[in-house]
Amino acid sequence: MKYLDVKVKEKTIKIPYLHYTGDKKGKTAVISGGMHGDELNGMMLVRKFIEHCDENEIEKKLKGELIILPVLNVDGFKKQTRVVPTDRRDLNRSFNKRTKSDSNIIANALEENFFSKADLAIDCHDSGKRSILIPHPRIHKFEDNYCSRCTREIAIALGLKIVIERVGKKGMLAIELTNKYRIPIVTLEMGGALKVDYKFLDQSLKGIINVLKHYEMLPGEAVLPKKQFFLRDRFGVPALQGGIVTFKKKLGQRVHRGTVLGNLYNPTKNKIVDIVSPMCGIIFSMQHVDSVRKGEIIYSILEDKMCHTFRRKTIGMVEEVKNIRM
Repeated sequence: MKYLDVKVKEKTIKIPYLHYTGDKKGKTAVISGGMHGDELNGMMLVRKFIEHCDENEIEKKLKGELIILPVLNVDGFKKQTRVVPTDRRDLNRSFNKRTKSDSNIIANALEENFFSKADLAIDCHDSGKRSILIPHPRIHKFEDNYCSRCTREIAIALGLKIVIERVGKKGMLAIELTNKYRIPIVTLEMGGALKVDYKFLDQSLKGIINVLKHYEMLPGEAVLPKKQFFLRDRFGVPALQGGIVTFKKKLGQRVHRGTVLGNLYNPTKNKIVDIVSPMCGIIFSMQHVDSVRKGEIIYSILEDKMCHTFRRKTIGMVEEVKNIRM
């Protein structure tokens, strides 16, 4: 393991990284995790990828270079917090800024030493402390002006069934540095709730290997699903009351309009209400904690058939792609 020393106001932070160099020239890919210190699945996915690289002696097969960063927000991981502890700012809102906060200093160092050297990058996350997500990449709506379908190309190569297309927010790594350097940077999300989901890790690891094969950094062909859903919005369903939640359905399960997904128990009123799906689709995210507040999004559904009850038009925001070809 090597370390990048980053001097912030009161100390030096040591950011760990590995650098694999292949025996032939090719692209440079950056694989990173731990942007948010409490997102365990992103960091564990990078660890699993490092194990794969070492077990398979990847430098003997690699064409190009791999830069692997297990944890970007080192102090955030130590404190088990999303933000950089010394300034309480989100590292993933701190890229391409000139201010001298610790978060911006770290972001600028990561940009200068790693991401500016990349031809492509995958930044691995999960949903944080309360909910869990189906594994999916997030791609950019704006890129066609200069890079036709470049993050979409990575998303297809990952081979996961669901892809979210988004605008993003100012200061995000994937938004700012894709804009600045004209390279595809994809955010890969999976799991959450401070629980490591090894099934999701296995799916996502295969996806990363798929991408490296697609870009001819590793030998072989990417294995693609029969179809993918490109999602521009999802329908979040709020809790009708605060209480203790019990789910009967699982993440990724297909449900119909009127399906009872579980129930909410309010002990102050000794009242139980059903959690009912208002549409047909796939459960895309759900709360993993057993207690929710009134109005809190308790789950979300990727709507894939016109059978909703709330006159919503989210079905028009889903593109179903079949017989995928790269």
